[in-house]
Amino acid sequence: MGLRTAREEIFFLSRWLRSPLKTGSVRPSGRDLTRLIAGAVIDLEAEEWVVELGGGTGAVTRALIENGVAPDRMVVLERDRALSDWLRRAFPEVTIVTGDAEHLRRHLAAHNAGPVRRIVSSLPLLSLPRTQRNAILTEVFSALGQDGTLIQYSYGPTCPVSRALRSGLGINARAVGTAWRNLPPARVWEFEKKRNAGSGARYAA
Repeated sequence: MGLRTAREEIFFLSRWLRSPLKTGSVRPSGRDLTRLIAGAVIDLEAEEWVVELGGGTGAVTRALIENGVAPDRMVVLERDRALSDWLRRAFPEVTIVTGDAEHLRRHLAAHNAGPVRRIVSSLPLLSLPRTQRNAILTEVFSALGQDGTLIQYSYGPTCPVSRALRSGLGINARAVGTAWRNLPPARVWEFEKKRNAGSGARYAA
């Protein structure tokens, strides 16, 4: 696997320059951050799948595989076609989908992927419009089973999902840790459904 190549860095930067708000960062996630994320994806059964949202050039994908996630039990969504083509070449055993997270369940059904126990997100939630952010999170927790969790990192100092939205979706949040040596430093969060929480979205717009 090894370190990221200069080519990967340059390619990622070129995609950020085309769409900075959608890409969220000027460079792929660093090793400290990807290891922290991968370390939160645990206790999987053999038949359970892992989904990654916003695959980029595969820094998180690579860390998940190195940490023991089976490539043939992974779905990676990446809306940028150039990036998704890159991922297909880099990870031929992983199911790579060019598409939006708002339609996650549709994509999973099309590829017979499931059940899903862990969803890992590199999406820049804080820079997305509120309605889009709410729609993505509603879709994510509709796709997850009762014991499933969302692993999300953020460059902001506070939780990237507001208290009102967490209450409306019926989810709890906890900080997993902070990758201080990442550029910029990033905090990893884990979100899970509250026990006996309803599945309908009741968030405040």
